[in-house]
Amino acid sequence: MIRSFRTTVLALACSLSVAAYAQTNLVRPVSIPAGDLVTALDSLARQSGAQFIYQADQLRGLHTPGVSGSLSTDEALKRLLAGSGFSVHHDASGAMVIVKGDGPRVPPSSSRSTSTSRPVRSGADPASATKLQAIVVTGSRIPRAQIEGPAPVTTITSQDIARNGFATVSDVMTSLTQNLGALDNNQSTDGFSPGAQAVDLRGLGPNHTLVLVNGRRIADYPQAYDGNSNFTDISNLPTSLIDRVEILSGSASAIYGSDAMSGVINFILKKKVDGTTFDYRVGDTQHGGGSSQRLQISSGFSKGRFDSVFGLELYETQPIWDYQRSFTDSRLDSPAKPSRIVAGHTFVRQDVNGNYLDPGKATCDSLSHLDQGSVFYASRSGYAPDNNGGPGYYCGSYDDLDYGTLENGRKSANFFGSATYHVNDHMDLFLDVLAGTSHQDSYNTSLKWLNCEKLNGDCTPTPFYNQATGQVEQWERNYFTLEENGGLRPGEIRNINNTLSLTTGLKGSFGHDDQWNYEASFGHSQNQLKSKWPALIAAKAQALYLGPSLGVDPDSGYQIYNAPISRFYTPLTVAQFRSITQDSIDRDKSRSEDWSFTLSNTELFHLPAGSVGFAAVAEYGNQYFGLKPDPLSLDGSYYGLHNAVAVGSRDHSGLGVEFSVPVFSQLMLTAAGRYDKYEYGANSSGKATYALGFEYRPFKTLLLRGSLGTGFRAPDLAYLYAGDSGSSSSGTDYYQCRLDEPDTGPDYYDNCSNGNVDFNGRSHGSTALKDETSKSLTYGFVYSPTPNLDFTADYYNIRVNNEVEYQDSDKVLREEADCRLGVDANGAPVDGNSSFCQQVESQVVRNSPTAGYNPNGITSVLVLPINAATDHTAGVDFDTHYRLATDRFGKFDFHAGATYVIMHRTRLSPDSPVDNEMTDIYYYLIPRTKANASVTWTYHDFTTTLYGSRMGGIPNYDGTLRLAPSFNYNATLSYNVTKNFNLSLAIDNLFDTKPRRDPTWTSYPYYYIPWNNPIGRAIFLEANMKLGGSHSE
Repeated sequence: MIRSFRTTVLALACSLSVAAYAQTNLVRPVSIPAGDLVTALDSLARQSGAQFIYQADQLRGLHTPGVSGSLSTDEALKRLLAGSGFSVHHDASGAMVIVKGDGPRVPPSSSRSTSTSRPVRSGADPASATKLQAIVVTGSRIPRAQIEGPAPVTTITSQDIARNGFATVSDVMTSLTQNLGALDNNQSTDGFSPGAQAVDLRGLGPNHTLVLVNGRRIADYPQAYDGNSNFTDISNLPTSLIDRVEILSGSASAIYGSDAMSGVINFILKKKVDGTTFDYRVGDTQHGGGSSQRLQISSGFSKGRFDSVFGLELYETQPIWDYQRSFTDSRLDSPAKPSRIVAGHTFVRQDVNGNYLDPGKATCDSLSHLDQGSVFYASRSGYAPDNNGGPGYYCGSYDDLDYGTLENGRKSANFFGSATYHVNDHMDLFLDVLAGTSHQDSYNTSLKWLNCEKLNGDCTPTPFYNQATGQVEQWERNYFTLEENGGLRPGEIRNINNTLSLTTGLKGSFGHDDQWNYEASFGHSQNQLKSKWPALIAAKAQALYLGPSLGVDPDSGYQIYNAPISRFYTPLTVAQFRSITQDSIDRDKSRSEDWSFTLSNTELFHLPAGSVGFAAVAEYGNQYFGLKPDPLSLDGSYYGLHNAVAVGSRDHSGLGVEFSVPVFSQLMLTAAGRYDKYEYGANSSGKATYALGFEYRPFKTLLLRGSLGTGFRAPDLAYLYAGDSGSSSSGTDYYQCRLDEPDTGPDYYDNCSNGNVDFNGRSHGSTALKDETSKSLTYGFVYSPTPNLDFTADYYNIRVNNEVEYQDSDKVLREEADCRLGVDANGAPVDGNSSFCQQVESQVVRNSPTAGYNPNGITSVLVLPINAATDHTAGVDFDTHYRLATDRFGKFDFHAGATYVIMHRTRLSPDSPVDNEMTDIYYYLIPRTKANASVTWTYHDFTTTLYGSRMGGIPNYDGTLRLAPSFNYNATLSYNVTKNFNLSLAIDNLFDTKPRRDPTWTSYPYYYIPWNNPIGRAIFLEANMKLGGSHSE
């Protein structure tokens, strides 16, 4: 199938290349006042829909007399450039390249523009591009005048973000068709990093996507994703301060070093202002909760040799609660049959076998005022105390899950500032600062309690002998009601996150015609998190409910308490509840510091086909990760809350080089190589990576491209330095089964007396980990038959090897049995004295063979992170863009993009079977396709956009079929009241689409969280006002 797809792509590229034609340059009304030339060019691009390539720094200080009237774009542009010393080169692909001309140049004014390089979509002719101080595009350090290169780069501009109705950076990333991972989000309040948002290109894991801000790394989130791996949090990035986002597909470690395995996402913040802009947005949701407001201010000033720009964003949004959505406000929302819906366990007493002890209807009636009047006398089939299959009775509620949050409450402030001092025409001093603080509130579920005992660093539920009733019992408060809590506030999770990224250094040029460009910089980034979790102190709850221990029952071995059952069925006062609870506070921090030096030359030397480009980079840095939880969360003092420590650092150095070589006028080859070294503790790892690429233009309207690259990821600090963690576990004792009951047939272990034994599951990090590695291949085409139409199609194939996973305890027990017995289950000999066997045997701790209790029995099994897994995916990305300008009906802009996953195969270890995530729909709940499309209409001062997205069906809970695809639509309307004042309206989820209902998904919230948005229709009103600048009135 892959081979046939490749043939199709090549055939399509060849057939499209024949269809090139020119489009008439239409005459249309143009009105641009006199002022700054860069601002005027921006205005003409918006009014005409044309694409310009220019280096804004070259145009610094230039002014234009303006232009007005009914003119073609070409004529309007010539008039704007009159007297500037610049002229226009027309590229057949549609780009209009502004280059230095031979005419007279107007001397620059004393004021300096605070602008930087400007990106464009369409490629330019290489010969004319060399006349520009080209820009750096994600995926290369060699400046270039074309966005399109050997590897596909997707660009999302600030205009795209606004017009498509994206409210947050998370919305932007969700829209990416390449973002295919099933990730935690705000609904995942019981996760390891609630409130943080990750991105997962190609579904290879968020730790394999490199996230940059302004081309530089930022500190990892100071908590591990899923408790295991480091990742970058995007939730604190300020949406209104983003200029554009560039997404590179494929492994790019030869350019960026570690982590760039599935791709690179580069958030580029605004570094250009024209006057002072105030932007205020207010929003709300149709069904309640989630009201928000955002204020953004951007400005800048220049004086002499000093330029600066800054932006400030203040943001606030209210939480959305489960009870505010009709499909999550009750257990009765379950698609299960009513007879199978079980009420929440408000008050449950169980016997030694876990069956329910009947409280009596009168008892439950006396508690019916709790949980806002929802507690009742409930039953559950099959839990009768006499084990007769009848119902067991308890006091419960269907509304116990009302108080979780579907969307976090958040207050945040973010600041970005960039300052430059122009030492001379060849050297600049610069400083970039991005700082932010956010306070997030979320709610998991109300605190719960079962009697428990400390075991293996956790508090394990344990029955007790109740002297008051003369039997072994377990008491369960699966949740404390709203009345006992004293409101919602005591149960909220509060995360206070402070971030800072600072980069300073020198940049400039030297040599003949300033051909050499350099930058020497120092960067510091840190992320500090203070996380407050409500926690129930197990010992205090035990004392409150059960009183003091009276010893150990000789028959059952459980602790003896004298606990009247009336004490259990008496609601707690708010004061009593607060006496057994407190905030568990974690103080976590991550940090990275980097020194770097880059050198580039777009004309290193000349070949008959053009100039050879060159870039080199040298880096040195340090990373720190400190997960420092509340000590009481480490030893089992809390019920239902257990954490682990992870503290460590590592040093890093890297050297890289890159070349672009024009072989002949139509063919450009690129090559890059890099070596990185990481040192942690007494260990070190080094990795060399490479990247190769080609750009072939058989016609000026067609680009054929391809790239081959390798990537790697140095071991996560979270994996390297994770502290001891433990939990109750169980498995088969293969050693005792084979030793004492040597009939070892394949089905035998199910019947072995040691076929299911309990033990302490343990884990911790390992500094013996090696680098994960990857290799990626991409190829495709870009076809632009007219200046207003382009198509792209790109195939990708990425394979990750040596992926880090924690060992499977079952496999450890099998290997331990082989080593102790000296032979495997098939009779092959095993060297029990080997280093491998010594390591495996040390991970399984057993009682002494002469122990009085459970001789030779397993007490604990240690699992470690190891390099074992592989992950392999392939697919194709499509994208098309068409712009249409008319005399009578305004301008139209059409865009569509899609990703189709051909295959995604995983293997947990070399000796385990390969799993195809696309066909194994029981374990892997991911879509095969994602697509989006938009149409924008601009008519005079009005602009409106309809945006739609489609996600292919995900498997149902039972894994028997894929559900129907899901669709979502946004709509926006913008009106320029004046040249300096704009009003806009955005409606997200235009048709109020609810999460896809799955009749087999009977666990709360009755849909798969990662792929469903429960917010519903949301409306935003925004006002934008500009003071000063070239367009001020």
